[in-house]
Amino acid sequence: MRLLNRLSNNRDERSLASQLRRRRFRFFRSLFDPLPRPLRLLDVGGTRLFWQQMGFADEAGVEIVLLNHQAGELALRERDIGATHFVEHIGDARAMPEFGDHSFDVVFSNSVLEHVGTFEDQQRMMAEVRRVGKRYFVQTPNYYFPLEPHFLVPGFQFLPLEAKIWL
Repeated sequence: MRLLNRLSNNRDERSLASQLRRRRFRFFRSLFDPLPRPLRLLDVGGTRLFWQQMGFADEAGVEIVLLNHQAGELALRERDIGATHFVEHIGDARAMPEFGDHSFDVVFSNSVLEHVGTFEDQQRMMAEVRRVGKRYFVQTPNYYFPLEPHFLVPGFQFLPLEAKIWL
């Protein structure tokens, strides 16, 4: 059990999940860092804690809008953390009429797309991401990866629904 916790615990900096997340974020930074400031970024489904853990709190000239379907961990509305300005917004990733076309320099989403519902809902989310962002970085787990990323059970995603429910 301790090994499974070490592999998947999001709050444990030594976990495999945290190490892989940091590795993906380094790739994102390689694309993000050359962009001119000031810069607006929309994080669909993200948290301020994620950006702090990734060492992003001291990014001058960056505003991050956190879009979630419910209030975040501290129910913040606007707050500066280090040099980065955060704004929390409650909304729906499938329909973002409150944001104009190309109103964000970058739209970022980390492992959210697979949670928005049906395939049609996922298509609606991606259409909105493309509409509101000039650029976008959307990450989702590889369905064919041997370990299911939420439960770390080999092949879980291939099991019949009844077996998934039982497990």
